[in-house]
Amino acid sequence: MTKPPLLAAAMLAASALPLLAEQFCELDESVRFACTFDGGAKAVEVCDAFWLDGDQAQYGFFRPGQPPELAITQDLASLYYTPWNGMGGEPWSSVTFNAPGGDYRYDVWSSGETGGITVMKGATEVATLTCDPGSLSHDLDALIERIETAQISP
Repeated sequence: MTKPPLLAAAMLAASALPLLAEQFCELDESVRFACTFDGGAKAVEVCDAFWLDGDQAQYGFFRPGQPPELAITQDLASLYYTPWNGMGGEPWSSVTFNAPGGDYRYDVWSSGETGGITVMKGATEVATLTCDPGSLSHDLDALIERIETAQISP
């Protein structure tokens, strides 16, 4: 979604906000995971894509104010997820998006107040990005519930 230049400039001026909401997701209430990296130079948003036909989710990796560098739309029923199992000190969960072609996958994860992305090529970890402190906003549990529902009754 392209923002008018004045709106994009206004959003960039609001640097007190940890994340520029609705940079990728079309609807703010659809954002299930969002954070910035490298002092706000890059960001990620995961959306529960209500506006698309069917049950889908989207992953977008971008520089704030610019088009996404990577955008993945995937059916909820085909997403892999790991919900918190109740063990350990901090609740954690993850949702995995597969890049077109299947070579890469992007594990979006949260654990307590931290989160990030782990990029895998096959069984090899090629990158891990941890969210900037204070920038994480997530409700992966809500997305996981929708994934479970989609997998039970596709």
